[in-house]
Amino acid sequence: MLNLFKKKTKHEEMPEIENNVPTLHDLFVPDGLEEKFDSLVFNSSQCCRTYVAAVYPREVNIGWLDEIFALGDVNLSVHIWPVPDRKVVYKLTQKVASARAQHTVDSRNGSILRLPQLEAIIRDLETVRAAVQNNRDKMFYVALLVTIHGRNEAELDRRSDVFEDILARRATYVRPLVMRQVEGLKSTIPVGTPDIQDFWRNLTSGGVAAMMPISNPDISHASGVFMGFNYFTGAPVFYDSFIGPPYLPNPHISCFGYSGSGKSTTLKVITGRSVLAGIRCVVIDLEGEYRNMVENLLGGKCIRIVPGEKSGINLLELEPEESPDGVTTVNITDKVADVRAVISSAVQHFANRKLDPAEIIYLEEALREEYAARGINSNPKSLYERQPAAKNKIYTISPVKKQMPVITDLYHRLQAKPGAENLAVLLKPFLAGNSLGMFDCQTETDLNAPIVSFDAKEIKEEFTRFYAMTVILSWAWQKFAQRNRNVRKRIILDEAWMFMKYPDSAASLERFARRGRKHNTSLVVASQQIEEFLSREQGRAVINNCATLILLQQSPNVADQVVDVFNLASGSKQLLETFAPGQCLVSFNGAVTAVNVAPTPYEWPYVTTNPETMAE
Repeated sequence: MLNLFKKKTKHEEMPEIENNVPTLHDLFVPDGLEEKFDSLVFNSSQCCRTYVAAVYPREVNIGWLDEIFALGDVNLSVHIWPVPDRKVVYKLTQKVASARAQHTVDSRNGSILRLPQLEAIIRDLETVRAAVQNNRDKMFYVALLVTIHGRNEAELDRRSDVFEDILARRATYVRPLVMRQVEGLKSTIPVGTPDIQDFWRNLTSGGVAAMMPISNPDISHASGVFMGFNYFTGAPVFYDSFIGPPYLPNPHISCFGYSGSGKSTTLKVITGRSVLAGIRCVVIDLEGEYRNMVENLLGGKCIRIVPGEKSGINLLELEPEESPDGVTTVNITDKVADVRAVISSAVQHFANRKLDPAEIIYLEEALREEYAARGINSNPKSLYERQPAAKNKIYTISPVKKQMPVITDLYHRLQAKPGAENLAVLLKPFLAGNSLGMFDCQTETDLNAPIVSFDAKEIKEEFTRFYAMTVILSWAWQKFAQRNRNVRKRIILDEAWMFMKYPDSAASLERFARRGRKHNTSLVVASQQIEEFLSREQGRAVINNCATLILLQQSPNVADQVVDVFNLASGSKQLLETFAPGQCLVSFNGAVTAVNVAPTPYEWPYVTTNPETMAE
């Protein structure tokens, strides 16, 4: 019988079985790698190029490298090695002595061209030396390497050009590692010490901290509301639209993203937190999406706009307006322009034509005559009168506002004007009792709540919706924006693309955007159809007047145009096409980064548009 347990001799021993557990090297090594002059090609398709920083700016700030992450698919590696203090002091003393000697030589020779530069170098060196000697600072060797990836060589070249431009604006010179791309790539992956060791530079502790991509001061404000997290670094982003120059020249916001991108949720998060921060808000809500949040979360007021029913809003309402120099007047001219824009858009919709010059004259004359008939002029006191004696002979002490003219009054006055009869006929649908007669009434609605939304969900016809939006915006401007200059206010206008369909209404929206800052009012313009704005000069003017731009996921059909119009990095196109709901590019006065908007679990049932997760 064969003895299976017989001890084997040395020559009979079986070879050991090799360990099949993959190593770290096996996890990321490519199937194939081709090294070219200044780039690498993986698997015959993917490309990359590694750069090393050769010249640094004189001063660096926290987040100065964050913009390069907007390119997407970028690897940044910072290698840091501390320098002994005794060596630092010795080297700095040598450099100070050398700079002083050169300064003396140039002074004696009368060569004054380099003297200011040498003096600045001496001051910097002595400041650093004193800080190190007093143990207030440390010195480090630093090497910065960046690897740019691309799907092909053409894309890699484009992204490389953008990358070089970004750092060139920061007085930083980078150079590709010629014939050393493999070593450069190894230096940008987390495998240990760098293979590139001939581009070390000295930085102090502050400079080393600035190399870390942990935050971006340009897109996170010291005050304001929590907006979400930085898409690249995970740092929290706080936003204050009223922070003012130099951060934001105005408080206006434009927000664009197609259906399902999270646009409504993003606006609700910003709006809800703004109310908690003391900003009063008015929302023009076409889909009834804000009712739940306004009434059940924020304790606000929701006003329903129903076709054919009186809304308690008067299109012809006038309010005093306070100018920046403190003078209060009644701006009848602007109100006439607003009403003319509404009626002109209506004529264009119904009759497919613009108002002719004679009709414009008739309309403006009739409006001014209606106000004059009630004794209303530019003096704010002309808006008020003493209360007539009541049956009990009691008078009110404070003045009472006069009855304002309504659309019916304007209709009758146009009827009586020779030549204006056709224009009067066009006003009939806007009279009380008709389908567009919601605003032919005296104002009975107030805006005293911290947030008020106008719910137009029951309006189905597109032009009726547009008319309602136009009137509510004009009325809110008079009753809300122009009053209480010391109070921060915000008007949220969803689906604003409708204004772009008619030149007069587009001009009105542009005028509100230009004037809002003077009244401490933020105008929020939001739409699914960004192309309606980009294709029109006035639409682009509205966007240009918004210091804050929020871009959620975009259709591939318009992503190229968006990147081109807003001068975004080429890598932004891929982000805009692949963003998940709630992820967006945010531009704060030109400082662009990506943000994950983050509703809290408590907020989520009130800000989501998903019926399954909405709060009842």
